Amino acid sequence: MTTAFRELNLGILRKMLTTAALTLTMFLTTYTSDASEVKRLFTTDEMLRLELRSDFSAIQKDRDENPENHNGELIWYNEADDTIKLSVKLMVRGAFRLKPENCSFPPLHVNFKKNEVTNTPFEGQNKLKLVTPCQGEEDIIDEYLVYKLYNEVTELSFRVRLVRILYYDTSQDKPLFEKYSFFIEDKDDVAARNNLIARVKLATPFDINPDNYIKLSLFQYLIGNRDWFVSSRKNIELLQTGEDMGEIYAVPYDFDFSALVNAAYSKPLGASGEAVASRRYYKGICFTEEQFKEAFEFFGQMKPVFMSIINSQELLSKSNRRHILNYMNEFYAIIKSRYLFKENILSVCETRKDYNLPDE
Repeated sequence: MTTAFRELNLGILRKMLTTAALTLTMFLTTYTSDASEVKRLFTTDEMLRLELRSDFSAIQKDRDENPENHNGELIWYNEADDTIKLSVKLMVRGAFRLKPENCSFPPLHVNFKKNEVTNTPFEGQNKLKLVTPCQGEEDIIDEYLVYKLYNEVTELSFRVRLVRILYYDTSQDKPLFEKYSFFIEDKDDVAARNNLIARVKLATPFDINPDNYIKLSLFQYLIGNRDWFVSSRKNIELLQTGEDMGEIYAVPYDFDFSALVNAAYSKPLGASGEAVASRRYYKGICFTEEQFKEAFEFFGQMKPVFMSIINSQELLSKSNRRHILNYMNEFYAIIKSRYLFKENILSVCETRKDYNLPDE
């Protein structure tokens, strides 16, 4: 090989390596930017004012097990009152709230176009759940509040963003209503924030990280929510470290059937006040008394934090605020009393036998 030829090849190689390095740098910069921007929507509690336009007449008729995507437009009014229009796809979602006999308006998936959301609050987002008014607007505020309370318990929780939306039916060329709604963080972003990945395989409560699970179980008990189950993934997402044998964590969502939210549609027809109160039922597994003691101390420390969040939520009505505070105080009375703890938690907690699992 001649010297000139060798030098030519080395020059080409240097150019290729330089190009590759620049490409890698740009990729890493873009990736890092995207990863941080994913969180942008949920890093503030500032109210967003939006308008959502679509053929809602067609969407209302599309409430079955195989819904379709519907073209829509999400309009964001920024601080300067400028109008920013985003093309979106809307699809109905849910189970109970999907059915028209239960909710007059369905919850939605909102699918964004990535190339349109730059420099908007939705930058980095792909598809998000939107919790819409089912019957009463106050239920939205209450459930949003529960998510905010659980955010204080653990980072292993879904972040939410409250919005005020004017829903506009383009088929009739008229507004339907303007009410509060809220977006829920994507589960992959919850996983990424906690250096975890979504788990596909099944798991029992005994497979879950103990600290994570006792706090989750007691929080559900605090708010009076029985509408969850790990083994069947009922209103629970599972995340884990690694891909196979990593530690497993449970993340709850959908709190509308809790007694704290007390949504009208969650009560059986003709149900008494006692039936609502009975929602406070401990569905967690049995831990040692020392583990329960540590968890009770943790929730004791969280009480002023919870109370501050509840009292600072200006959109709560006085009657709802009173109901929530009273209901929470009942929880604290239970965990302070050894007798009530034994009767309401220790006597009903689940064992390995309840899951047909051998004793360890």
